[in-house]
Amino acid sequence: MPGVDLSRETEFEAPSIYDTYDEHSLGRMKLEKAPDGSWVRKAERQARGHDQLHPGVEEEDEIREMEDGLDPQRDLEQREPELDIPAPHQSEGIHAPHAPEHPPWMDLSAQISSLGTRMEELAVVHDTRFYSVEDRIDQYQAGFTSQFEQLAQRIELLESRQERLESRQESQHEEMMAYLRSVFPPPPPQP
Repeated sequence: MPGVDLSRETEFEAPSIYDTYDEHSLGRMKLEKAPDGSWVRKAERQARGHDQLHPGVEEEDEIREMEDGLDPQRDLEQREPELDIPAPHQSEGIHAPHAPEHPPWMDLSAQISSLGTRMEELAVVHDTRFYSVEDRIDQYQAGFTSQFEQLAQRIELLESRQERLESRQESQHEEMMAYLRSVFPPPPPQP
């Protein structure tokens, strides 16, 4: 699936309760809160060499937490803040850290807004496809029902024709037997 395209986003709304994430959710997205309050990707911190953990340790811890069914809110409260994150180098204005192997940093609320818009578009497309399929099923069902009724009428017509043919054959047989009896009288009974 391609990345999020923010090129068509021109107006950004303040995030509502529906498009905000708590710290635990952002942690699961591999983001960490920096001392200045901004969010930094864990990969950026690791790329700078400030994190000496084994690469799979964090994933294993997350998997273990999910398997143990721990309460995310409780886990968030029990975790101590990670203080080994260096403050980002700031020059003019406020800039988020940028690692060369990652795309430029974008405002998280803009990304969330764009994702929300895309999800709404996908939901509309899904609903449209669902109703389109539902309409086609209804059309097929109506067509099938109509064809079935026509077939039932044909069968009834064929059955009535067959009954008339059998009746006509029976009457013709009786007429033929009467004619044969009149032309060839039966032999006299033998004593």
